[in-house]
Amino acid sequence: MIKNYLEFGYIKNKKKKIYELKKGNLYDWYMLPRYFNDIYILDKFSKSKKIKALSHKLHHKEDLKFSFIIYILLNVSKIKLFYEYGQTLMEKIFFINFFSNYFKTKNLGNIKWRGNDISEIFNFFCKNFYKNYKVKVFKEFNKKNVKNSVFFSKGVTLLYIKNNIKLLNNVIQSSKCGCFDLSIVKKKQNQYLNTGKILFFPTINQFNKILKNSNKKFIIRNIKKNGNNKIYLEVIFGTNKIISKFEKEIEVYKKKFSFDSNLIKLLGLNLKNITKFTNYK
Repeated sequence: MIKNYLEFGYIKNKKKKIYELKKGNLYDWYMLPRYFNDIYILDKFSKSKKIKALSHKLHHKEDLKFSFIIYILLNVSKIKLFYEYGQTLMEKIFFINFFSNYFKTKNLGNIKWRGNDISEIFNFFCKNFYKNYKVKVFKEFNKKNVKNSVFFSKGVTLLYIKNNIKLLNNVIQSSKCGCFDLSIVKKKQNQYLNTGKILFFPTINQFNKILKNSNKKFIIRNIKKNGNNKIYLEVIFGTNKIISKFEKEIEVYKKKFSFDSNLIKLLGLNLKNITKFTNYK
């Protein structure tokens, strides 16, 4: 069995001095400081207009563009229910607060925040940290709370699920709208990580079946080929009405920030949108 380790100490004159070495199942110990630091940074910038400065301090600046999509979907749909698969300490609350303050949005209050995570530590802190918010978290996927929600999940989280295509199909049918990123493959492939976890990549054919059989409209963007077998993409989905409003809102923001190409890139406003994926079989 593969175990993790965490090392704490200092480096002086290129020599390492270790104060403490911890071994075991410590993945949560590694992830907690990352997300709590992002939450802390987002709170410090909550009343700020400095998106570029904020992006430099976040662990993954790409979280800005996904959170911006969620902000727009919540705003145009008027839906008061958000669900995240792999809730990552519900940091999205702080991202939405940031964008709500930035754009002076007043209709995003009273959102019900829902999510699931296999981490008991993450779930514990969500239940005890968000006393002033309507937060409920679960250890397993909760289909009831996905219904009619705005959905989000990170791509790597989806790849940890063996039957991720079934889950995505369920989510897309049940929720009103949402977004996620995903890596798919031409030929079936699983990947073993050094952490001991396995990534299960859905095939292009499986993904295309979801698009074909769904009752939702899709926007596919930021398509990147990784080698001969793997393709990365970002997906936004929703009812025809919501996606139509989303597309109009995106154009408004493109014009609003047309003076700043860096800001356009940070928020993902420079990405080309397509609605068909048939050319990538």
